[in-house]
Amino acid sequence: MRHIGFLFAIGFAACSVTGSAYADAAAELSGLLREYRQAESKLRPATAMQRGDTRYIDQYDEKLAATYFDARRRINEETRTKLAAIDPAGLKPQDTLSYEIFRWSLEDEGRELAPGVSETADLLELNQFNGPQITFPREMQWRSEYPLGRARDYDQNITRMLNFTRWIDQSIATMRQGIRRGIVQPRVIVQRVLAQAEIFANGDPDASVFMGQLKNVPASVPDKEKTRINDAYREAVAGQLVPAYKRLAEFLKTEYLPKARDSIGLSALPGGNEIYLYLVKSETTSDLSPDAIHTLGLSELARIESEMEAVKKQTGFSGSLQNFREFLRNDPRFKFKDQAAMLAEFNRVKSVVDQHLGDVFLTKPKAPLSFRLYDPYVASDRPAAEYSPASGDGRRAGVVYLNASDLPTRPTYTSEVLEIHEGIPGHHLQIAVARENRDLPQFRRVGSETAFTEGWALYAETLGSELGLYTDPYQKFGALSFDAWRASRLVVDTGIHWFGWSYDRAIEFLITHAGLSRGEATEEVNRYIAIPGQALAYKIGEREILSLRERAKAGLGAKFDLKRFHEAILKDGAMPLPVLDVKISRWIEQQKGD
Repeated sequence: MRHIGFLFAIGFAACSVTGSAYADAAAELSGLLREYRQAESKLRPATAMQRGDTRYIDQYDEKLAATYFDARRRINEETRTKLAAIDPAGLKPQDTLSYEIFRWSLEDEGRELAPGVSETADLLELNQFNGPQITFPREMQWRSEYPLGRARDYDQNITRMLNFTRWIDQSIATMRQGIRRGIVQPRVIVQRVLAQAEIFANGDPDASVFMGQLKNVPASVPDKEKTRINDAYREAVAGQLVPAYKRLAEFLKTEYLPKARDSIGLSALPGGNEIYLYLVKSETTSDLSPDAIHTLGLSELARIESEMEAVKKQTGFSGSLQNFREFLRNDPRFKFKDQAAMLAEFNRVKSVVDQHLGDVFLTKPKAPLSFRLYDPYVASDRPAAEYSPASGDGRRAGVVYLNASDLPTRPTYTSEVLEIHEGIPGHHLQIAVARENRDLPQFRRVGSETAFTEGWALYAETLGSELGLYTDPYQKFGALSFDAWRASRLVVDTGIHWFGWSYDRAIEFLITHAGLSRGEATEEVNRYIAIPGQALAYKIGEREILSLRERAKAGLGAKFDLKRFHEAILKDGAMPLPVLDVKISRWIEQQKGD
């Protein structure tokens, strides 16, 4: 579970502080951040790796160990006590931002670790969207594309694979606890996790993604070592890892699936409401209740559908909105001829955006961006597209993975809005700008607060006209369809997990209001079931950024500069929305004085 989200009031104190006081407070904060990250990295090496910390690359998270949550609670409580002893009035603005972001993260982690939340949620560890049974192979595949430098690097990867097999067995034991307590995943989720496990359980070990790293062993590794590494990899994969996947698949098929539930929402589980309330607050970083979010989604849909009617008229279509959606879904002109055509179209969109990016942004990403298709073993459970950030060392470009599975259901008229969201100026620009800003502390360069990152990407979709796109009314309708899709998420996610909606009702709502095909709607609903609350962050974050933009325009008048506003939003990295709100208010006052 991600530890994100806690709403609190903050203020930037204006007072006279000596240089030595600044230095002392900043040094204390820096030391505490280092101390916390060190302790967290030992407990959560997979999380540390996402931040670029590979010191414990040979380990795998001990999340299912009995002492895991007790250790995290102790670290969290001790760190919060030490942070409270640091006077934020003794910090300069950038350190103050670090202080507030860190405090928010710790407070939210405390909420995650509350009794009845963490241990209960952990019984639902595996899902088809981001469960380790599928993210670990994807990590191994990514590693296979970039040669490791030394023999010991390969030895560390072997140890990591062996530790992952232990994790699988721990996970099976934990799911058995869930069966005994009546806390299990829905049947539709288990069926997909089982299918994923069987891919690796039944496949040829030598042809698996786990063996891919052997293709690029550098010439600097002696031949004798290469032979040893090859033998050790085969023993680890064929002798340990594949059998572990077989045990997982057998358990899921014979023990877990028969006990899986027909209900799909958290509210159907003991303690499920408490978990969902935590996730709503965490993912949105707001005080909005599930009821308020549900109502907001319905009102947003009404607004968007009114705009859709106007764009539909521009195309000359005379039927109803529902008829128009059916026309777009079925007419051959809105379908990709083949996978090559899909890749070509997204590269076309990117080239248009590149030409206009300087009109809207001051800073451009240095890291390149490329498009690739999902591998078949993950495509059926992934969204229409997904961004994978560039590596910090510059060896790997940012990648937008496109879903070409069931190609006839993938429309062409959403290519512009989809590239904007996942690529430039959405995720790729936002994440690259933060990671390339060496003036930020490491934890802020890789910050991933969902309400900010997904809110930014959805806000970026509103910039299509400024970037030379949406000149075709069908593409404009595609952009509105995406907006309706995100508004629908507010309704459907809360509908599933708070109001007890059925599987079919959730799918039909998305088909009707978001214009998704049945296959796309089914993928989406499966995602909301698997990762509750995450889908709420998009629209909440977008509305906050739009509100801040309007506040800046009203406050600055003729001084308002869109490029400078975007720079102010992005330059300090991702952060919870309350911190962003105060930061931009402060920026507006500074701009008035310039």
